Amino acid sequence: MSKGEGDEWLLINFDELVAKRQGLPPQIPVPKGKFEGLAEKGLPAKEARTWCSDFLNNSEIGKNSAWRKKNRDLVVAMEAFVDTGPLWDKAQKAFAENNFEQAISTLKRITVQHDGDHSAKLNLASAYANTGQYEPALKLFKQIYATYKGDAEFHVAVGHVHLKMQNKDGATDEFVNALEAKPDHQGALDSLTQLGVLCKIYENPKDAASLIYVRADSVESYLTGEWDKVTDATAAFYLEQIAYHERERRYGVVIEAANRAVAASGATPEQLERAELAKINALRSLERIDEALAAAKAYVERAPSSAGAHVELARTYGQMGNTAEAEAEVEKALALDAGDLSALMLKFWPDDPNDIQGIGAMLPDLEKFANEHADVPGTWRTLARAYLAVNRIDESLDLFKKAVELRPADDDLRSEWWAELAKQQRYAEILKDAEKIEDMKSRDWRLRWNEAEAYSGLGKQMEARTCYSAINFDDTLHVDIRRRAKRAANGLDEKIREAGGPAPK
Repeated sequence: MSKGEGDEWLLINFDELVAKRQGLPPQIPVPKGKFEGLAEKGLPAKEARTWCSDFLNNSEIGKNSAWRKKNRDLVVAMEAFVDTGPLWDKAQKAFAENNFEQAISTLKRITVQHDGDHSAKLNLASAYANTGQYEPALKLFKQIYATYKGDAEFHVAVGHVHLKMQNKDGATDEFVNALEAKPDHQGALDSLTQLGVLCKIYENPKDAASLIYVRADSVESYLTGEWDKVTDATAAFYLEQIAYHERERRYGVVIEAANRAVAASGATPEQLERAELAKINALRSLERIDEALAAAKAYVERAPSSAGAHVELARTYGQMGNTAEAEAEVEKALALDAGDLSALMLKFWPDDPNDIQGIGAMLPDLEKFANEHADVPGTWRTLARAYLAVNRIDESLDLFKKAVELRPADDDLRSEWWAELAKQQRYAEILKDAEKIEDMKSRDWRLRWNEAEAYSGLGKQMEARTCYSAINFDDTLHVDIRRRAKRAANGLDEKIREAGGPAPK
């Protein structure tokens, strides 16, 4: 720290990188009486400019020609700092108004007048990026790279420019640099996930706090390593993992979880079947057809009365092009369970599920089959889906209702019916049927969601919000479902306030 004449001014030295980052001269003159308060208040740019101007124009040392000649670079930096003050005000106003063209024009003038103001160059690069001018943005980022290296936000900004320019390797490097500077930087984590470098997973799908990011090529090895540490994992635990990773199409993880579910002590026959079928489907999804075929045949041999086993074997044969064998397995599945939805789809539906003409052509056969198995809800459900496809809406909804009456405890079936009623805005029918359910809280979350949508559709926003909130607070559900419910509840809060209703608690 050096002193001005008469101890009226103190010159504060700044680290070179700090000065460049903040657009400051390497030294700032501070009135001696103001120095004590700087540690608490910081150094406002406006006051710093005022002090620089006052020091250069009014202090004896600032006006001293010998001192100015000796400290020429510092004087030039101070003068540039003072002169660019009004331009900074203009640029900030332009940014506030989203007037990027004006901001760019103003910032360019600042960088010309004060080349050492890397803050101006950073803002100019950001303005270029916001207007899709990625080449000049990247050029400026490179000029100030050494100044901001190690700043996570800077690396993320550079990474996004690389991404816009289709330079995925460059973008990846910058996002990695950001994480090295700040390991929990959400923007960098999300960007690397988008690039496929990282994978976002919940170790416990029901616990938001279990969210982690793992290298995409190491997810299976990471999870299996974590599962190896758990000595008392049940089949139910692994089935939850199967359901979660199936949705995310992480079939290698599904296979490992299925193997562990089968090996878990105390697994019920239903749990074993779910795991075995998931494994076969995962193998087939990975196009490991020979393994899928071997697994399907082995499971059919172990569980010949499982319709699902025959369906998976049929699908495997179908993927291999063995049509006759596939059809034979479908017939075996339907002989065991005439209402197996997958078997019915394989038997009656055209190869292209969107082939309306093909669906119409198969309707007589499906109608005949349904009438021959009139007490089986799955047949009517499948026929209802076919009627929907050919726009026979009312008949379809009647068949869904008929199927529900045959199996009222089937929440999956009922939720599909309610969802189709909602599409037709027949909300009152949903709520009327909901009255038949004694304890909605214990039923599938999809029913509760349908009920909430029905209330909302009828303008009963408070009731709808209550339903969404109940889903949000249900810690037995997957985190993503609960978050979705929370967003829905928050959206209704706004509607309730706009309508002048009471503030939700």
